[in-house]
Amino acid sequence: MNAENDTGPENQEADEVSIDSSPPTSDESESTSEKPLPLASCVRWMVLGEKTVASLFLLVIVSTMAAQVFARYVFGAPFQWSEEVARLALIWMTFISAAFVMAERRHIAVDMISVRLGDRGKLFIECMSYVIVAVTCLLLLIGGASFVWYVGKVASPALGVPKSWWYGAGMMGLLLMAVHSLVNLFQVWMTGKPIPLENHVEEAFQLEMEQSE
Repeated sequence: MNAENDTGPENQEADEVSIDSSPPTSDESESTSEKPLPLASCVRWMVLGEKTVASLFLLVIVSTMAAQVFARYVFGAPFQWSEEVARLALIWMTFISAAFVMAERRHIAVDMISVRLGDRGKLFIECMSYVIVAVTCLLLLIGGASFVWYVGKVASPALGVPKSWWYGAGMMGLLLMAVHSLVNLFQVWMTGKPIPLENHVEEAFQLEMEQSE
């Protein structure tokens, strides 16, 4: 009896030690392993600003076309400048939207190679894609700068806005897409792994070639 009483506290201490030394749960391991990407806050603010500007251009398009329809069918005298304003806003909205879609990696892509590669292959493919996009955008930006400067002497018929404002939207979109590509490349380089998809990306289409048996 005394021997049983003496070994009781030791067994309880051993059980406590075994409980304390149990491995952490999956939630704790995920919380400790997940770290914010470099420049994540900067990218978030850039995307927020681009979405705000694109939303304002969309508001201009809708309000301008609504005013055009109202003036045409109510007063019988449509505005001469409304279509030009809507077209200019549409061009700027398109290229600004292409920038933040690039940041969120939601452009349409056909993935046929990286799905068949390992982690190092996927990392190499992703880095090369960012480099190609950034170089292409910068080359188009440099090549089109002279053309935008040249057409600045020509004005639009209704508003009298220089054509450089029209073609400048493409230059701005190329610049922003190049910046986002370089930032994504920097994040991949620093973390050593592909950037995970965001949770809000609900629709993703991935085309895979299936080998016929």
